Amino acid sequence: MSRFAWANRLIGVTAAVALALAACTSDEPSASPEGDDVADAETDADTEPTEPGATAAEDEGGPEPRNCAGEGPAEAISDLTGDDPVAVATAVAAVTHRCADTVVVADPDHAWAATLAAPVAAAAGAPLLLASVGGLDALGETITALEPPAVVTLGLREDVSGLVGSDVEVTALGADDATDTDTEDTTEDATDDDTAADDAPETGGDDAAPDPALTSAVIDHLGEERALGFAAGDAGSRAAALSRAGEGLPLLPLPEDAAELEATVTQLPPSLRVETIARDGEAAQALADRLVDLGVDAEPSASPRFATDPSEVAWLADPVDRASYAVAAASAGARDEVLLPVHGDAPWREAGRTERVREVGPERVALVGDADAAAADWQLRTVLSNEPLPSGGYTLFDTERMVALYGTPGSRALGALGEQDLDATIARLREVAEPYGADGRTVLPAFEIITTVASAEAGDRGDYSRRLDPEGLQPWIDRAAEEGIYVILDLQPGRTDFLDQAQEYRDLLAQPHVGLALDPEWRLEDDEVHLRQIGSVAAEEVQRVADWLAEVVREEQLPQKLLILHQFRHDMLPDRDTVEVGPELAAVVHMDGQGPIGTKYDTYAAITAGAEDRWWWGWKNFYDEDSPTPTPEQVLALDPLPVFVSYQ
Repeated sequence: MSRFAWANRLIGVTAAVALALAACTSDEPSASPEGDDVADAETDADTEPTEPGATAAEDEGGPEPRNCAGEGPAEAISDLTGDDPVAVATAVAAVTHRCADTVVVADPDHAWAATLAAPVAAAAGAPLLLASVGGLDALGETITALEPPAVVTLGLREDVSGLVGSDVEVTALGADDATDTDTEDTTEDATDDDTAADDAPETGGDDAAPDPALTSAVIDHLGEERALGFAAGDAGSRAAALSRAGEGLPLLPLPEDAAELEATVTQLPPSLRVETIARDGEAAQALADRLVDLGVDAEPSASPRFATDPSEVAWLADPVDRASYAVAAASAGARDEVLLPVHGDAPWREAGRTERVREVGPERVALVGDADAAAADWQLRTVLSNEPLPSGGYTLFDTERMVALYGTPGSRALGALGEQDLDATIARLREVAEPYGADGRTVLPAFEIITTVASAEAGDRGDYSRRLDPEGLQPWIDRAAEEGIYVILDLQPGRTDFLDQAQEYRDLLAQPHVGLALDPEWRLEDDEVHLRQIGSVAAEEVQRVADWLAEVVREEQLPQKLLILHQFRHDMLPDRDTVEVGPELAAVVHMDGQGPIGTKYDTYAAITAGAEDRWWWGWKNFYDEDSPTPTPEQVLALDPLPVFVSYQ
């Protein structure tokens, strides 16, 4: 979204808050929090009448509590995205609050202020707003509309007292020690599984030094006897700690350096008990042990890192966007809703994260911060409505390599897949695939089935291509689903357009674990025949197939689908690199040449040379035609490293 669009949204948000406030402070009687009806009572003759508009609570000497809760995320997917965290926080506040008893404000340019502010806001049921230097006028308008009796600021270098009424109590945490600790672009992607970041970097990520003075001020303000401690450089652990913001426990980022850690510990209250959060139990225990050695009462946390109990609402944000992630954490915590990390550019990426979203099964989600809202709209719907890939996630090749047997069921002449029955094929496939996990990638076994077979005869359609009956393939596809095996339908179209043939198998391709391969070697011109000429295909035809297959993915809400382009000569796909492939597809260029291993190496180098990052790469081994058949060790030594390997 453009900055101009966000400016318009911000104006609308302020107006919405003001309108909501009018309803929240109206003279109309309010329903009790429990929703009970309040019956009219007859006034006793000896009782003085109350002032018009006065309430029973006021008669008893106390103000009537305001119902400041906003509607919350009302859409199936509420778009609260944007690259300006200040505007994002204001938009979130308009959704969560009509008014506020407290407003919490943090400086988004301070590396830790927003993170430390999240449990402060959640504990008070307050909106978490953000304000940078020079942006306080807009902040004042938003705060005035919310009419809070109290404002708490964290890390701000400017006093906000002049922006609010004289009757508003302002508490400035860390104001005397606030410094500009902007760490833009220093945060690594946080990749989390059930223990909150198995794939996160050991160090790096939030590499700005913690702010002990601000941390201590927050601990004092919350008055809790416990804190959640985590390694300051581990973005995944920070995200996990924020998932517990609703508990109102202060967060304690801990530096890795021994001297800095000791200096941080000396500023903690002696009675504070620290629960440590890390990527796994062993790391959490190690961090707790370091604290114990420094005289701190510490133990690893036993609480879940991320809630996975069913919930009507989930707040989704990318932990890389520190400030917006903290805003989402504060909102989720205050409303007793769920916070979950997602990948901002592609919310269906990373199996651990999508699995959590499915476990929670929210009816409504709010996507917050610097994320691709257009991608999220269809990708999150896919995650919530359809089964994942056999490897567990919704995108291919994040962590896996696919290994396939190639051929046609029942045909020994066409490849290894058809040399035995289905049960024996599965056993053989698993044995062949197993060594390809030696470099740490998960191995996803696959069938690459020649679905339309190049023919020496023109056939009834005159196109030199024999089609397999989809019903005959279905038992193989069904069994593959049961066994966690991916299936690729390989097309050898003869004189037929690739798209025409692909569309004949749409029902099979509409299944989540079925992809498509195009084999230009067998794509003939009208005056060509197989084995006299090597076929080719223009990028325009490939593009039409890719666009159609992407539409199938979106229409059927499917996981990312594999599209393979076979190639061992440049003239088979002469303008290959003009093909545009969207996120719906994982596109692999598969070097399927045969012969002496040195020749195959040269062909692979030529096919992959100078190519753009849009392609993944594949390699084919031939049992009979290669001399010798390359070993898994030799294949895994290729550069670039293939993510797809097949055997014929």
